[in-house]
Amino acid sequence: MEITNVNGVASAKAARRPQLHNLTALRAVAALSIFIHHLKQLGIDASRSLWDLDLGCAVSFFFVLSGFVLSYSFQGKFQTSRDVRNFIAQRFFRIWPVHMLCFFFALVTLHSPRSFLTAYLTTALQSSWVPTYGTAYAYNGVSWSISVELFFYLLLPFILILKPRRILLVICGWTLAVLGLLALTTVLPHPVFAPTSGPTWPDLYVTDASFAQLFPPLRMAEFLSGIAVYQLFSGRRIPDKWVAFWQIAVAACLASYLSVHAEITQILLDHASVMVSFAYQEYGMYPLFAAMVYVFAHQSGGVTRILSSRLLVFCGEISFAFYMIHQIVIRNLLYFDCGPMAAAIAAGVASLLFAIIIHRTVENPFITWAKQWFPMMRQAPSSREAPVAATA
Repeated sequence: MEITNVNGVASAKAARRPQLHNLTALRAVAALSIFIHHLKQLGIDASRSLWDLDLGCAVSFFFVLSGFVLSYSFQGKFQTSRDVRNFIAQRFFRIWPVHMLCFFFALVTLHSPRSFLTAYLTTALQSSWVPTYGTAYAYNGVSWSISVELFFYLLLPFILILKPRRILLVICGWTLAVLGLLALTTVLPHPVFAPTSGPTWPDLYVTDASFAQLFPPLRMAEFLSGIAVYQLFSGRRIPDKWVAFWQIAVAACLASYLSVHAEITQILLDHASVMVSFAYQEYGMYPLFAAMVYVFAHQSGGVTRILSSRLLVFCGEISFAFYMIHQIVIRNLLYFDCGPMAAAIAAGVASLLFAIIIHRTVENPFITWAKQWFPMMRQAPSSREAPVAATA
């Protein structure tokens, strides 16, 4: 083990763990799903041919993946309070520069003035901590998810310093609390948050839907499932000869489940509550996503060789920048009357080009800068091993 000194702080460089190319490639697939979901703004509703599936639920996959990969990268790295502080600083500057650049683009090109409160919450990455659509969707709508991610980052060190059994107790306790709260809404007056007389989404007003979708403590269950998957992965692996089979099997199960997702959502709306129905629509698939993360974390088999191609891995690496810029591009194309399909193609190409530029000129340089100024006592693996949810 090599001992180095960074900015006067000793750090021990442990051997790097293998990079999870499978999961990096799947980030690209999830980001593409969200892009297709937002094409509805251009008049292209892909869900009509995909079992009425809300492709925006791919955000749930990002949350599960984030919990797994951050556990994979930082388990055992929190030795001192300085490590906790520096981890949070590293993660903040991993997402904040790209977020602020996109915030500036949205402010300048979309001409959507908001209040001082929404500007502050957006700048501080706290827009989802006040779970209203008026705060979370102000300026660049997708930034609500990285606000939730920041909440995860603040809690992660205090979870990973626990012993494995206590980690599992935290995961089970928090998940049961979330499920219990949602179950409680089925017996409370309907709706839980009474709507206003007019449209509610632009207002600073909590609704059943906004609370279920945006409130970070509820979404924490997805992140915790990723941590649970890491605890399983670190102790029990699938034999190499069976990895490809299970990867295909989980993907097939997910595809089969998609056909009934909308029906179950409607049943819950009819017989449970708006909050339960909306929560299920947004993140009811996270157990399947957790299973997918587990099997695709194994770096062997024919499926792995396909997903580990240089092109797919590169698309995964730029997926955060793509995720952050794509909705701004789509909304700007609404100013041009060029037809839905032409606008969709233009949005995809422009978003991809912007993502490459942002990734290379903003995202990567700030990752390097943050690691130099906020080093961990034990140097964590490369940032490419720790993708962020939209995020991403």
